[in-house]
Amino acid sequence: MIDNRLISLRKKVRENRKFIIDSILNNHKANICAFCGSEDNLTKEHVLPKWAFGNCEKKYFETKINKLNQRYSQTTIPACFDCNSFILGYFECYIEKEFNDTSLYIDYFTDETIEKIIIWLELIDYKFQILNLRRKFIKIKDRDFIPYLANFPLSIIQADESTSPSKVFSNVRNALKKLSIKSKQRKINSLVIFKTSNESFHFFNKMNEFIFIELPKHNLALFYFYEKEFNSSKESFDHAIEIIKKVY
Repeated sequence: MIDNRLISLRKKVRENRKFIIDSILNNHKANICAFCGSEDNLTKEHVLPKWAFGNCEKKYFETKINKLNQRYSQTTIPACFDCNSFILGYFECYIEKEFNDTSLYIDYFTDETIEKIIIWLELIDYKFQILNLRRKFIKIKDRDFIPYLANFPLSIIQADESTSPSKVFSNVRNALKKLSIKSKQRKINSLVIFKTSNESFHFFNKMNEFIFIELPKHNLALFYFYEKEFNSSKESFDHAIEIIKKVY
């Protein structure tokens, strides 16, 4: 059943990718489904599922610009009812069940499940990229504010000095394109899965490069490299540890 839902997602993305990207780049706040481009029956799709952060209203992330805080519970993008509930909602339930049913202290995920976890993480990257195209630099009390930047999407303001606006848009295209690719076999070593006994949810990402998400309820943490491929799991593990040490 889950494979049929993912087939439906890939089909929608392939058929509507150009329309979605053209619409969003023409109007960053275009009121369309971010997955199929539909304007009908729009709902709010959470960028991170509620179960991942324990549905805690206090959990938030902070932007590099202006130190703007945003709660995960309020962090959503538009998606039509069919994409949100029939496909993404079902897929989230599948992923959560896999995490619930697999203890890294006893067994491990199959390659088939790992490929689906990769798809889940690529969905998160794409959703964050859409979110940051839709969000603008706004004035906050007691924080620095540059009026000139008020109409710029955060994705462009937060980009590295070497990243042009055209590269930001290219990253969005590539993130959506990834969702249309069935096999993630070549990316198996790009996902590092850790056992963890930490009691708090942790998350950080660098769009189009990597994501780290720690899920205390499931005693596991994930680090995934969106673009890089590795010859071995040890190679990706060592590289992930280097980045984690810098962040922590």
